[in-house]
Amino acid sequence: MRGWLRSACVVGWLVLPAGTATAQQPPVLPSTPVVISDTRPPQLSADQLEELSRWVDEMTKWQHAEKRWPNQPAHDAYGRIVTRRSRPEAPEWLEPMCAAGDEASLAATPTLAHACRLLAGLDVDPQAQAIQQQTQTVRADKEKLIKGSFLSRVHLDGLWSTTSSDVRFYGLVGSHISLVDVGRVQFFGPPGVLLLSVPNGKGSREIRVGYTWGMSVRLADVSLFGARKNATLFLSVAKCWTMGSNLDRLGTGGFDIAGLSIAPRNKKRQ
Repeated sequence: MRGWLRSACVVGWLVLPAGTATAQQPPVLPSTPVVISDTRPPQLSADQLEELSRWVDEMTKWQHAEKRWPNQPAHDAYGRIVTRRSRPEAPEWLEPMCAAGDEASLAATPTLAHACRLLAGLDVDPQAQAIQQQTQTVRADKEKLIKGSFLSRVHLDGLWSTTSSDVRFYGLVGSHISLVDVGRVQFFGPPGVLLLSVPNGKGSREIRVGYTWGMSVRLADVSLFGARKNATLFLSVAKCWTMGSNLDRLGTGGFDIAGLSIAPRNKKRQ
């Protein structure tokens, strides 16, 4: 009996360490290190916040001026040319702080997020952009070439006749150039040329050249050789002088004559 117990103890003492060794050696599994980023918003001191707010204000004004006067001299409120301001220097600590923070952490501090966008050149001032577009539109309108603006002052005259003389002169065809517009009235000072049919005192008529000074009153826009209104009809009243005529009784002051004239429509006038 004692021999059997001694044998059992020996066997148990040999088996137990083997089972313990087997249980203490599990298979090794692959592992991936997990890095937990620091998403805490950057902490700004009171001095940093004041300095940052001042820089953002100066940067916004500088950006506004740069977009209003791009590639040209800057002007003040009176239109005078002034010295262009240099770009405000950002705080030395701003760029490292913007580089270290992510979008979520910067969003917790709106002033810092705005400053980082200004620093990166990503923030656009809507008001400055609107002023820039308005300035460019006005400049383009001033520089736009209006074709036909001079031609609208060149009148073709026809169907003219004297108004107060007992001797009838007829204006067959001619032309004049207007100089000044006053409402619907145009005045022409350079002498217009008018081909006249005048009596020669022998019972027949002859052709003479007359020179006219006067005014033209705009009547209406008309269509000429097209579907759209491309010409303007005028009633012209002028003083006419002619040379080489034997009608001395008309005096040397010329005679009054009136008729119709037509000119290309002025595209500036709506």
